[in-house]
Amino acid sequence: MYDLIGDIHGHADELRQLLDKLGYAPQNGVYRHPTRQVIFVGDFVDRGPKIRETLQIVRAMVDGGAARAVMGNHEYNAIGFHEQHPRGGHLRPHMPRNILQHLRTIEEFQTRERFAEWHDYIQWFKTLPLFLDLSALRVVHACWDPRHIDYLRAQLPDGRLTADFLLRATERDSPEYVAVEETLKGKEVNLPPGIFFHDKDRNPRTKMRIRWWCNPQGCTYADYYLESIPELDPHPLDYAALPDTYHYAAETPVFFGHYWLRGTPQLLSSHAVCLDYSVAKGGELVAYRWSGESTLTPEHLVTA
Repeated sequence: MYDLIGDIHGHADELRQLLDKLGYAPQNGVYRHPTRQVIFVGDFVDRGPKIRETLQIVRAMVDGGAARAVMGNHEYNAIGFHEQHPRGGHLRPHMPRNILQHLRTIEEFQTRERFAEWHDYIQWFKTLPLFLDLSALRVVHACWDPRHIDYLRAQLPDGRLTADFLLRATERDSPEYVAVEETLKGKEVNLPPGIFFHDKDRNPRTKMRIRWWCNPQGCTYADYYLESIPELDPHPLDYAALPDTYHYAAETPVFFGHYWLRGTPQLLSSHAVCLDYSVAKGGELVAYRWSGESTLTPEHLVTA
């Protein structure tokens, strides 16, 4: 009996509205439901107008037993942005692009008193698991690949990040880096030479996120890519050229966020649903009201 809630990105007002709609009410500072529990799919910080309030609501629910949560890539990035690298600087370099991503969070916690509070939130982020496997359902921020899940489970038996793991994960192409990158940020493939697109922040991209919940065999590029490339969209995907043809084929429902989807919330398949509908870009905050079903239905999607 879980209510799974998508990426919030500092939109505390919409979060309260959604919790109210789902039947949760404040009790001694914690939103609770008499019979249900929330699972947050991560990305509480950055972008939005009320990041501190969002963290207060989410953490109170998790610490109070009214919710569970997995880590999003923005929480992971915040840890790296905060933590010192042994060789100098930070695990996530303080370059303009990274500063811009974290700017709204930095602004909310820039005073000395709030910086101490932010440090405490960073330590709390480290306690969040990178995924949840609850037998009858699975939750991850961006991508469920059992190869990465098994690797992370072996490296982090209690589900919590360690200092050694974090340091190894900063080394590009290390097993730790690849496992975290795809689990929290999704799978990408190289675009054909000379082709690129601009992401939501207007950064040019030569790699494309893919729909890992779809079987790529028989897809067009429009079916498989998460952004439109007009010159490729109608053409059959070059399946033989894919470096990895994994797709999620399990019947255990998997819930995730991350992808800034637009339009009317919908299921991606009968066993997969993305709950990120771009609340930080004028979209909706979305939940799925799950009551044990193995086949998901669109009627259980709820918006603020």
